[in-house]
Amino acid sequence: MLFNMLNTGSWATDIANLFTNSYYIICLICLGIGIILCAIECFVPGFGVLGITGIIFCTFSVVFLLIMNGTWRQFLFMFGLAILVLTLIIVIAIRSAKFGVLSKSPLVQQQTALPEDYDSNEKNYQYLIGKVGVTETICKPIGKANFDGITYTVITNGAYINKDKTIYVAEVEGSSIIVKEKMEVSK
Repeated sequence: MLFNMLNTGSWATDIANLFTNSYYIICLICLGIGIILCAIECFVPGFGVLGITGIIFCTFSVVFLLIMNGTWRQFLFMFGLAILVLTLIIVIAIRSAKFGVLSKSPLVQQQTALPEDYDSNEKNYQYLIGKVGVTETICKPIGKANFDGITYTVITNGAYINKDKTIYVAEVEGSSIIVKEKMEVSK
């Protein structure tokens, strides 16, 4: 049955109608906008709004063509054109990511879009190792402690330390300050 639909009329006439009928021109414009948005999405890292919008435009153009009594040849022509152009865009984007302009972008070079000098606001508390302070709250195992007049959030290795106890910084792991209770030496 599909074969019979393809045999009625002329391919040239159906494709020429795409470019002369105002409804079909709207379909071609929507298809063009969709393809352009998909192309931009290939080269701009981000959420995918442009790509999704482009796919919606392409789909709308093909469905609108069928609603406006387009022939199967016109449908196949537009669908094939969309697939061909989107495939070319993807091939160009992949080639550019390997050898072209995209290969020099931070996203491709370091697997992240963040610049090398990006500060993640992670504090380096290495200078506190060995410092002695006093707990301001109960540490069970997380609490607050004061070192040289500055309050820090600290963590113990599972030990329970009461308020107002003398502690020292045993180690620092990332931004975690790990403390231990300082045992008083009796005379």
